[in-house]
Amino acid sequence: MEGKLRYAAWGVGFAGVLALVVLVKLSSKPSKTEVASIGFESVACEDFLGFGAEWDSRAYNEHGVTEEDFELIADRIRWMRLPLVRTMMQTRWCYSGEGKFDWETRDMQSLYRQLDLCQRENVTVLLTDWGCEPEWLRIPGIKDVADPKYAEAIGTYMDYLINQRRYTCIKYFILVNEPNYEVRSWDRWRKGLENVAGALAARGLDERVTLMGPDHSNADEWLQQAADQLSDILGAYDIHRYEGDDVVRPGLLEAYFRRQWEYVRAKDPESDRKPFVIGEAGLNDDADHPYGNRRIDSFEYGLFMADYAVQAARSGAAAVSAWMLDDNSHPGFYWGMWTNKSKGLKLRPWFSAWSLLSKYFPKGCTIHRMDQPSSDWRLLVADASLGSGRRGWSICLVNRGRKLVEIKIKFPGGGKQMLKGFVYSCDSASGVDGYPSPTCPGEVDLDQELSIECPPEAVVVESTLPY
Repeated sequence: MEGKLRYAAWGVGFAGVLALVVLVKLSSKPSKTEVASIGFESVACEDFLGFGAEWDSRAYNEHGVTEEDFELIADRIRWMRLPLVRTMMQTRWCYSGEGKFDWETRDMQSLYRQLDLCQRENVTVLLTDWGCEPEWLRIPGIKDVADPKYAEAIGTYMDYLINQRRYTCIKYFILVNEPNYEVRSWDRWRKGLENVAGALAARGLDERVTLMGPDHSNADEWLQQAADQLSDILGAYDIHRYEGDDVVRPGLLEAYFRRQWEYVRAKDPESDRKPFVIGEAGLNDDADHPYGNRRIDSFEYGLFMADYAVQAARSGAAAVSAWMLDDNSHPGFYWGMWTNKSKGLKLRPWFSAWSLLSKYFPKGCTIHRMDQPSSDWRLLVADASLGSGRRGWSICLVNRGRKLVEIKIKFPGGGKQMLKGFVYSCDSASGVDGYPSPTCPGEVDLDQELSIECPPEAVVVESTLPY
């Protein structure tokens, strides 16, 4: 498979000066070719956390998800090698007030089933307590998010989950989903976070779990205030963003995220050690908030989400959590990569695009920010250690234009490796059990120039990673 690879894309970033020659064909049979020589601009993220998803247990009981159903879901998560999930917790699931806890409620059992899987499969969990102020989240005896009793209840259940049930997969804790909407008061939420920080420290959990925030949506000032006032408490920063394709299609989303991270870097002297995370990602066009998106079953949704993911990673984000993994998570929702049980757990087209990003841009890889000569397509490159000094490489090319894109790449010192390629397009078909199948597996010599093509309105993922 040396020479020409159709419908694939590749790139590599050794620490020196490496250039890629990119050819953009002006049509499927061009009379001439426009050539641009580009190189590596910088490293966007040295310790990537991955492309994950929201996975909540809230409505699994309501939807009647059986153990057999759950094993099918587990198989999908394993195939994706899902690196992280943002997961809902509600204090009222285990706490009924007056210091009374019940660890065996039906809601907690459902949560344990998901955490057990995350523990087995090495999935990083961003545990998010959704709050206590909205009526559906109220807890007897707790006034609001700033009430010390709320923080004590959180400290108690976190101690139980981490020390008693030994869920080392819980790496991050987020206080309140979208607090700018659910709490509305910055000062009250900040006080609540300070209380939780104290409750975790009192139990010795501050060395085991990292506080992440502010988890806002459509309120950039909350991130700014977090960097200004809470840098000594927060060990990671996260925001939500549902965006329109008028911003994503021309490649403007990357610049938005970079502005957010640049503010934090300027204000927090320790920010280089703190990951930036997109806690919820989705398409805002035709959204029926909070229930779903009317385009969720379309091929175009996957094209949009892949483009969103690439731009977010290029911006320096350490993780992107898609909203959401499946429709069983919440009653009446239709945001998932597959439908709920009553609709047959059917995979949607965008599962193919997101699962490839999840699988081949693994936890711990280095993300390279490539030069970007065109507003019609985006390029993302990652390298990961394979041990014994060997490195594996992955690339994602998202082509939003109407013309075929060809790239020619040479890997100095790359040597011979097995390369697999996948294409997500309106003409592509899924493989076994609906999982994407490689279009062109084989051995390539990365020291030789490779010519690789990606069709219009498509996503290509290529990787030498051995799975």
